[in-house]
Amino acid sequence: MEGRGLRQYLEQKGAAMRSAAAARPTGEAWRETVSATVVADDATGVRKLTMRDFRIIGDSGPAFGGWGLGPSSPELLCGVIGTCLTHTYLIGAASMGIPLDRVEVRVTAENNDARFVGVATDDPALPFDLTAHVTVEAAGVTEEALTPLHQYVRERCPLTQLIRTANELRIVVD
Repeated sequence: MEGRGLRQYLEQKGAAMRSAAAARPTGEAWRETVSATVVADDATGVRKLTMRDFRIIGDSGPAFGGWGLGPSSPELLCGVIGTCLTHTYLIGAASMGIPLDRVEVRVTAENNDARFVGVATDDPALPFDLTAHVTVEAAGVTEEALTPLHQYVRERCPLTQLIRTANELRIVVD
């Protein structure tokens, strides 16, 4: 669609971000609580994930009694890392005025659920060897001009920072 590509979106995004920064000039004004709720309550065993007005289901494959009706938790993890990386590229490009035509991020991880069924393995008990494969298309923009954008993303993507940094998750049983 002529005139409505990613480059035009990034111009609009940059203007929106500058306006929002002017309207909320302190870090405290940006703090928010985000949440997701997951419920399993029927014969399918699918995990119904709700975030705001959005719903996604997670499921396992037959080896875990699932139906394959949705992505597994490790797949969802790869997905949320990928969406965060992609969005951070868009934020960086909009902030820096770098015109992009396309950003693609494919996140892969190794996963081994053997321990859940009592099978020994030397693999970690969590997804490991996470890798983000990034393709940025920007006609007329040199690789040298994209270098600051790649660095921006490496330093600022919140979910990749979460993965790289030790964090605590409190589990509260209500």
